[in-house]
Amino acid sequence: MAEALLALSGVSAGYGETVVLDGISLELGAGESLSILGRNGVGKSTLLSTIMGHTSLHAGEIAFAGTPIGRMKPHLRSRAGIGFVPQEREIFPSLSVTENLQVAARGSEWSVEKVFAFFPHLERRRTNGGNQLSGGEQQMLAIGRALMGDPKLLLMDEPSEGLAPVIVEELGRSIAKLRDSTGMSIVLVEQHTRFALGFSTRCLVMDRGRVAFDGASAELKAAPEKLHQLIGVGG
Repeated sequence: MAEALLALSGVSAGYGETVVLDGISLELGAGESLSILGRNGVGKSTLLSTIMGHTSLHAGEIAFAGTPIGRMKPHLRSRAGIGFVPQEREIFPSLSVTENLQVAARGSEWSVEKVFAFFPHLERRRTNGGNQLSGGEQQMLAIGRALMGDPKLLLMDEPSEGLAPVIVEELGRSIAKLRDSTGMSIVLVEQHTRFALGFSTRCLVMDRGRVAFDGASAELKAAPEKLHQLIGVGG
């Protein structure tokens, strides 16, 4: 069996002495996508932050491409090939779209023009400042900026939050194109269950800092009562 690109084993982590994640274990293969669902406050965002190194690791191991990274600084994890799109987006408001992308450039795989090919709407706004963009445009820019680091693994935290349904659909098509055409591994944290279950064939549901379900997305799509039991919604 091929070595997992990302492997967490018995990970407990949180903020300072507060433990949010309790004994998380999971593996993600190269080119595999995973959606993470769960109620608010169950540790979904903390899991992504822990993979990036923004929390306190209390126990367990994290490995990326076979290398232990549990004690590695966040910027070194980024250089190793992990891209992160935070829930807050954190784009630079005073820089143009093009400049926001240029400051994140690190490798040769992704260029500004390649990002624009994935997000044509952004190209039409290339000279606009970050503070002149809509929420959907800011989200596309945040993803594009993460891609400029040539990641092998892309972590996205609630990309559809606060966006109109038509923009969510457009964003979903772009992310699906990334999934299908790049071979990149993607971990998507989402509250929008249909979006999440439609994006990846595998889904993980969290509850109170633990993994409550890790299996086929089709299983939850076919059993809305089970989905409701796990996260309190039916679709």
